[in-house]
Amino acid sequence: MDAREFFLIHHDHVHSQVARELLQGLSDEQMRLRPNGLNSVAWLVWHMARCEDAINVLVASRPQVLDQNGWLTRLNVSLRDVGTGMTDEEVSDLSARLDLGALRDYYHAVGRRIVEVVKSLRPQELKESPDLHRLRAQGVFRESAMWAISEREDQTKGWWLGHLGIGHNQMHRGQALTLRGLQGIHNR
Repeated sequence: MDAREFFLIHHDHVHSQVARELLQGLSDEQMRLRPNGLNSVAWLVWHMARCEDAINVLVASRPQVLDQNGWLTRLNVSLRDVGTGMTDEEVSDLSARLDLGALRDYYHAVGRRIVEVVKSLRPQELKESPDLHRLRAQGVFRESAMWAISEREDQTKGWWLGHLGIGHNQMHRGQALTLRGLQGIHNR
């Protein structure tokens, strides 16, 4: 098994968990709720999808899914960045305005694209350094959140793929499960 096969297995596992636990069976109200001022499940899923969409820019120098098929309009948002550094008011606004049906579709579309990207990569490409400046140029990270990138300037495309495509999503999945628990919704 090579790194690409490893990624695809674990990426599929995380995406299946998110779909089952967070995108199915929650009401709109449960998705948008911010218990104790925490991020909402909707915000977390949007953030996971946006960060994963950045893999297109970092690893494959491809356009983001967000930039195709009218996703900004469909999602009912105007923000291009991944949300790192948002204020409470911005999180509340995004949580309230997101079209949740479009969010589910966007999350799945991003997941499908990343599978395509990974299948097209050559193993040696994972050892290359990505052009992190492309993230700034494409508005993936707001200026106040560029620290999240600059701290990782020495990482390879393979590291970014694993981090944004698996580790980061698994971390935020855990946060979303905590939000479910705070609402009295427990795993099936």
